[in-house]
Amino acid sequence: MLSIGQVVGWLATIYAENDHRRLGGHLIVTTIGAFIGGYLSLRFISEFSKYSMIFAAFFCAGLLLYLVRYRKWR
Repeated sequence: MLSIGQVVGWLATIYAENDHRRLGGHLIVTTIGAFIGGYLSLRFISEFSKYSMIFAAFFCAGLLLYLVRYRKWR
């Protein structure tokens, strides 16, 4: 989960901005999202544990980063 979160955060920093000062924030948020996604997939979808955990970790890491960083709250 840690490596999935780190890869997603690094790719988001490269893709979204050239400002590498946000790398630390992206890495923290995506790592938390990967752990949440992995836990939820193991909790609710245990039949395909390895594949569902990897997919859910990628999905939740990206979703949490979007919600925290790129969505403008009003």
